[in-house]
Amino acid sequence: MFGIWSTSKPRTRPIEIPQIERLAPLTGRSRAELHVATAEAQRRSVAAGSLELSSDDERLCFLEQGALQITARNGANIAITSDQQAAAFPLPPLSHVGAIVAREDCSLLTIPQSAVHRRRPVPPPAPELTSAEREARDGLLRHFASDHHELPGLPDLAMKIGAAIDSHVTGSDDIARLIQIDPVLSTRILSVVNSAAFGGVSQVTSIPQATTRLGRNKVRSLVFSCLLKNIFKVQSTALKHHMEALWLRSAHVAALSYMLAKVTPGIDPEQALLAGLIHDIGAIAVIGGIAHFPRLAEREGVFHHVLGELSAPLGTRILDHWHLLDTFGEALRGVNDWHRSGWSIADIADVVLIARLHATIGSPDHRHLPFIDAVPAFRKLADGELTPLGSLAVLERAAAEVREIQSLIAS
Repeated sequence: MFGIWSTSKPRTRPIEIPQIERLAPLTGRSRAELHVATAEAQRRSVAAGSLELSSDDERLCFLEQGALQITARNGANIAITSDQQAAAFPLPPLSHVGAIVAREDCSLLTIPQSAVHRRRPVPPPAPELTSAEREARDGLLRHFASDHHELPGLPDLAMKIGAAIDSHVTGSDDIARLIQIDPVLSTRILSVVNSAAFGGVSQVTSIPQATTRLGRNKVRSLVFSCLLKNIFKVQSTALKHHMEALWLRSAHVAALSYMLAKVTPGIDPEQALLAGLIHDIGAIAVIGGIAHFPRLAEREGVFHHVLGELSAPLGTRILDHWHLLDTFGEALRGVNDWHRSGWSIADIADVVLIARLHATIGSPDHRHLPFIDAVPAFRKLADGELTPLGSLAVLERAAAEVREIQSLIAS
């Protein structure tokens, strides 16, 4: 949510429908909806300098004229001008960024959030269930609602390393010692850091050197990414191929997310890597639950419907349990929301969404998904300079790096 600038003043120049329908959250809306949004829209003029918010946070704000500079959380400075595609998207709340500065006198449009009803993804039609399948589904729902149900947990070492990273009394050497407890993890971290995709200027030869160079947040993302394979397991022989396919697909989306983040200012590639890996984390719990109700796995259509129905809510519970919901929750919630507008600068959810769309190319699922240039998130990646063919070219040039990252994570 975004407030009205406290230093701004209304202008008398009328706001018309063409100015409103170009805005991403209102694209394709009915004439009646556009009339409502136009009637409730306001224009504000802002002088050059840092922008301050009022207490009103119920309005979305868009750059109409002028130029802004947004400082992302990772310190990247992103310029937005009114002639860029990014200006069609709402400016991010200050809680999402470091700062927003008007580089010159600007004109802003604000619209109440109540006038921009967010479109929700339409779920695929549910298959007709037999009485036995309905009984099994009801049992599965009771299973997940039970206090005895345990959510998948982070590996113990990941929790210890995460706690050390969060502690203000630990240094890089302390974190490095924890990583070195596991020789396999140490080898994998060094392999990833020295891979062509990471493109280090010099070879990293030790874990202490890696932790010092990367910094805490990058180390956390890489450690979690390298350890998560351990939870993609199920005892049921009949369901093992589903879990293996989920892991490989998640590793592919993670690798694509990393490469797309590298060309998108304001996005930390290592965080995007982890976000891609856990974007469908709830499916682990669903597959594990279906192991107790095997009737639901007998028909592919039923299995995939139950998976699609329950993965997102369970994924939210898992990320909350892992204390990662604030960082990665939006990427998980938006995984099927192809019409998600987001903000005027790309976020991790945008990157994962486009990575997931790219990952389906060549698969039977791809024909049911939108064209890539019809997805709002695509218009923001790489400063809005990608084209459908251009994004394919970026990933084709990086194909070897994508395969390398995917292999390093998935091995």
